[in-house]
Amino acid sequence: MSGQPSHPATGSQTLPTVQVAVASAMLAAGVQAILAAHGIRSAPDRDRPEADVLIVDDAWLADPDALGGHPALVALGSGVWATLLPDLSAGGWAALGADATPAELLAGVLGAAAGLAVLPPALLPSPAPETPADDLQDDDPASVPPGDVILTPRERDVLALLAEGLSNKRAARDLGVSESTVKFHVQALYSKLGVQSRAGAVARGISLGLVSV
Repeated sequence: MSGQPSHPATGSQTLPTVQVAVASAMLAAGVQAILAAHGIRSAPDRDRPEADVLIVDDAWLADPDALGGHPALVALGSGVWATLLPDLSAGGWAALGADATPAELLAGVLGAAAGLAVLPPALLPSPAPETPADDLQDDDPASVPPGDVILTPRERDVLALLAEGLSNKRAARDLGVSESTVKFHVQALYSKLGVQSRAGAVARGISLGLVSV
């Protein structure tokens, strides 16, 4: 393609090594088989620090900070990875669906190894519809029944700090966690409360009795 750097074909260029660290042995075997078919070698556990790309799944969402600093990360599963990975990876990253195709997986690994950010079409943000402000229902507290919202204790803590107007960095300091972890909880709050902004989260939290100011 014109305007792009010239690279040899996948089979002849220097390929990255990967470390597959997912919870399911079946998924790990499938990922390794797909990559091996394209000449990409999987490093054993003891070589993880030397692997070019680390592949993880949603099991790591319980402690995403443990991934911090790896040169390249590929995450399979939740779309929230697209928010977390830019802060966790020291280089490139890819956030792929749990049902990523072999082509998407290969593109994600090669893109992350090359220092790129890779997202499949399904995880790309949709353009906001041009709807008059008076008709927007996204942040309408009445659109989510109170009984349908169940927050974890940590999510309640984060929501309370949002209500105080604290930034993610300040909230992380107050809670003794990383900023990436706070971002993860904020995204979870947006999803559960059906909003797309901090103000919307606070307004809905107040209306549902989840937080007071």
